[in-house]
Amino acid sequence: MGNFVTYAEQTLETFDERAFSSVDSLILSWLSYFHYPDETGVRSWDGVPLTELFRAEYFEQLFHGNWDPSGSRQLLSAMAASPRFRDLRLMGYTERRDDEAEKQFAALSFGLPDGSLYVAYRGTDSSFTGWKEDFNMAFQYPVPAQEEAALYLAEAAKHSSGTVRVGGHSKGGNLAVYAAANSEDSVRDRIAAVYSHDGPGFLAEVLESPRFAEISSRIDKTVPQSSIVGMLLEQQENYRIVRSTRFSVLQHDPFSWVVEEGDFSSVDSLTSDAKYVDGVVNSWLGKLSPEERERFVDLLFGLIDTENNENTDQLFEQWQKNLPLALHAAQGLDPETKEFAVRTVRALLSLGIRSFPELFRRKK
Repeated sequence: MGNFVTYAEQTLETFDERAFSSVDSLILSWLSYFHYPDETGVRSWDGVPLTELFRAEYFEQLFHGNWDPSGSRQLLSAMAASPRFRDLRLMGYTERRDDEAEKQFAALSFGLPDGSLYVAYRGTDSSFTGWKEDFNMAFQYPVPAQEEAALYLAEAAKHSSGTVRVGGHSKGGNLAVYAAANSEDSVRDRIAAVYSHDGPGFLAEVLESPRFAEISSRIDKTVPQSSIVGMLLEQQENYRIVRSTRFSVLQHDPFSWVVEEGDFSSVDSLTSDAKYVDGVVNSWLGKLSPEERERFVDLLFGLIDTENNENTDQLFEQWQKNLPLALHAAQGLDPETKEFAVRTVRALLSLGIRSFPELFRRKK
């Protein structure tokens, strides 16, 4: 049973010999999570060959803060050795974070040997800003990273005259769909496919828009069988469900996605647990007005001790200390705000309890 790393190790055909696939998209999307040293030249639109990045002196920065540094290094090694990937050219790398604007954005482009272009958007990092922007998607459209994604695609398209593919993992998948839908006609006409790998959806009014309708048939969405992130908010109807070797929300990790015979191993439906959680959360969001969603998100992040925690990794690692601090901070809320918080959480719990019997009916 393999994953996208074993695919990179074993798939030696060039893109002329085996067409670009969704697994290829996930691999290139994952490289957008790397942190490229300035001296590599990846920031320029002239770019550099992928093989130039496989240098030991770059590794510490490349994989710093990555979900799976060892797996990422193994993936890069396989790509540098493979006739399928080693001639890729990486270019246009950019990463920006604006705490005041609540924006976290990074993107990277790939020039393929046939002259086509792949634009990859990074998902959420461990910064509080990145996580806050994700939560803002529940009431705000567009968020700053989505606007940045559209501008980046317009710029990237200027540096290639061929076919364009766009994709990303997690929030990066959402950014890819937004950028494609909001591109100029001259760029949109060149887009062959848009890949969203467990990316969250959009508000209902977005899915009903003419811009979304124009690119919906080109969206290739993949989610793991216990997807939580990829099923948030409203969904485009078509998505493939991928078998994963991990459990529950940990299936968001793409290293757990099973690849067999050159493609993702598919299953017929989401797990009962995933359907339960997704249904409860989306129903709860549907009962809140945009203003109530915004107020609750701001309240939630206001309780987090950001002074003594550098990022969400540290926050979760020290949850035994941070949870009591958050609860203590909640006690200091004014009565009206506290009542709003209790009412909102109670609505979520109530939906969960009412939906709980359905979870067992599905498992029978």
